[in-house]
Order: sequence, then structure tokens, then C-alpha cells
Amino acid sequence: MLFTVIVKQEALEDTIAAYNYYEEKKPGLGELFLDTLKNQYIQLAEQPAVNSFIAEDPHQLLRDVRIKRFPYVVVYEIIEKDVIIYAVHNTYKHPQNKLRKA
Repeated sequence: MLFTVIVKQEALEDTIAAYNYYEEKKPGLGELFLDTLKNQYIQLAEQPAVNSFIAEDPHQLLRDVRIKRFPYVVVYEIIEKDVIIYAVHNTYKHPQNKLRKA
């Protein structure tokens, strides 16, 4: 069963900021980031429950998964048949701030 991936506005803003940062560093690197993130979203649509819960907040059912090759995690929650993406969090810049949930 495929889940529907829903990207919240905050996660979209995170993604745009990351894309712009990587494109400034090296042209094409932002595109590689987007491709890698897209593949992660596809994996989440197929098997969202394989990733662990975020231990810092036992009262919420938030999970995160590391994006390959980049210092980012996708913070999400499974609600029925939807995967809600709350953040695309930079673990290097803001290691403690990944639980921002709208």
C-alpha cells in the first residue's frame, strides 16, 4: 500500500533554503539535494514505518529519517494513510531544533 506524502509549508521552506544554499556552494548540488530528497519521499510513501521515533518527545509520534549524502533529516508523522512531512531539518546548523511542528 502506498501512503500519500504531504509536505507542510515549513518543510517546503526548509527545502527551498537548502536548495539555494547548495546551489550557491556549487551549481548542480542543489539539484542533487532535491533528487535525493525526492527519492526519500518515494521511500516514505512505500514504507514509512521502518524509521524510528524521535526519542526526545515520547508524547508525539514523530519520526525522522536521514537524507543520504546530506546533513539533513526529514521529520514526519504517519496519520492513517498519509505521511505528513513537518520539516527538512539541517542537523549541522540546528541540531536541537528538529521538533518544530506546525
